[in-house]
Amino acid sequence: MLKKWLICLGLGGVLLGGLSGCAASNSAMATREIPSSARVFVEVRQDTIMASGVKDDVAGKLKENLLATRQGVPVNSRETADLVIEVDVLDVNFTHAIKWEWNVYDSSGAVVLAKADTSAFGASGEAIATQVVSALGEIDTMAYSGGATPAVRVAAKPAQSSTGEFPQSNTDGSNSWAVVIGIENYRESLPAASGAERDARAFADLVQKTLNVPEANIKVLTGERASKADISAALFEWLPRNAVQKGGRVYVFFSGHGAPDVENGTSFLVPYDGNPTYIRSGGIQVAEVQGALSNLKGQDAYLFLDSCFSGTGDRSVLPEGTRPLVPVKELEGGSVFTFTASGARETTGAHPESGHGLFTHYLLDGMKGLADSNKDGNVNVSELKGFVVDNVKVEARRQNREQTPSLLVPASKSGAAVVQGLQP
Repeated sequence: MLKKWLICLGLGGVLLGGLSGCAASNSAMATREIPSSARVFVEVRQDTIMASGVKDDVAGKLKENLLATRQGVPVNSRETADLVIEVDVLDVNFTHAIKWEWNVYDSSGAVVLAKADTSAFGASGEAIATQVVSALGEIDTMAYSGGATPAVRVAAKPAQSSTGEFPQSNTDGSNSWAVVIGIENYRESLPAASGAERDARAFADLVQKTLNVPEANIKVLTGERASKADISAALFEWLPRNAVQKGGRVYVFFSGHGAPDVENGTSFLVPYDGNPTYIRSGGIQVAEVQGALSNLKGQDAYLFLDSCFSGTGDRSVLPEGTRPLVPVKELEGGSVFTFTASGARETTGAHPESGHGLFTHYLLDGMKGLADSNKDGNVNVSELKGFVVDNVKVEARRQNREQTPSLLVPASKSGAAVVQGLQP
């Protein structure tokens, strides 16, 4: 349950509490109103554990920056506002992270801006408020003054692709198949895996445009269509029935939450309807996926996992009441190329500019050709591993944490080319 705090941002200070307190500042704001500026009502909500105490800092910085940038005049009534800013500051279940989400609505109730972010190690109210005010610069607030609702509403800017368009290549994908999964929001009360569905869409584009897999051979499962039944049907029935021609390839990509079995550390993927409390029955064991892929005769199988299984970080969850001290098992690759976003005891994170998971960002860049260190037009597994691991490690340390992707390669395939004949 969230505690609601109505924050009236007046020129004389921040008033917390009921509407009567906000009303006291009406005259001051009226006499100093910025001409033609939108009237802005702000509501900040927080839960009561790790996020407690952050609201005061958020309010103070919002007051300072909103008025300094002249993006709007704070008012104390939602009914009289041209724009409404709602900010939620939340604990991320079962981790040490804090998440903040904010939406901006016009007077008709339509969303004109929507954002979210997560910090694995908490965040100051000042940092949160600065991001909110900075994001507000993406819309012309003055266009909404007087209750106007512009015909073309401006939503959040789409995240940039990691390096632009996907290049063509001579990779033979005629007998290849792909299952691409991205789950951002879950049915259960789990934190969002921000950017996971964007990751999946981008990887599906790469598979079709660069790896030349026919569109009919690609199954993309996102959101509610990525339940355990949906994923199981694609991996354990659809692929075995179709990936049968010798010399073919199979690509499986998953972006979303992972979870460990708290008793033995076994790694599971969390489907849309999964619950970490009942992960053995509701999750999909990674080893089971690897086993199914290894049973595909005459296929080179690639498994890419932008998840972590430590129970901490942006893309891992634990059952309620447990702590992230699970002895997570290292994955074993067997006959499947298995590329994971982090080590067993590490956390995953996002790229600050592209909006993709950090692992996915550099995976896409590498397969587009940036990993081609010898410039022969091919990207082999060693080049891809070196490029992704080096870049993810550097960027993760900039974020004050450790993240080291892992690539498990079948012994007989150490020199395999993932992408062949990249076109300039």
